[in-house]
Amino acid sequence: MSDPWLMPDGKTKVDPFVEECRLDEIPFPVWFAPYTKGERLGDMLWTGGSGLKIASQRMIDALQDAKITGYRTFDVDVRDHAGNPIKGYVGFATDPGPTTDIQNILGQDGQNFVFIANQRVVEALRAHGADELDIRPYDPSEFD
Repeated sequence: MSDPWLMPDGKTKVDPFVEECRLDEIPFPVWFAPYTKGERLGDMLWTGGSGLKIASQRMIDALQDAKITGYRTFDVDVRDHAGNPIKGYVGFATDPGPTTDIQNILGQDGQNFVFIANQRVVEALRAHGADELDIRPYDPSEFD
């Protein structure tokens, strides 16, 4: 049996392809399951262990309507733990620039499940009814 975290060559790790949102370069189906035991799914899903983020289409609509910058989306196959499809979600990756509304935490290059958003983002999400958000002012001393 082959390792599920390796490409078919048995040597190349899959993780960089996932974290760089290059799913189309993986020669087998990739799907994500929410890392939750509950039945309620919020506007962002924690996928456990991966820096990749999954966002609801409602959240993306809110960001697009407010012309928020610093992110990109991509198609993903989201399934519950039984393998049943979950509709209404897309992949969400930070894509920050010097003045974008969304930034990587601590200026990191790669994807991380934590990111920084300015007040415009918070207001846009709340105006569209986004829920289950853990939003607080950024305090760099928390990461020392």
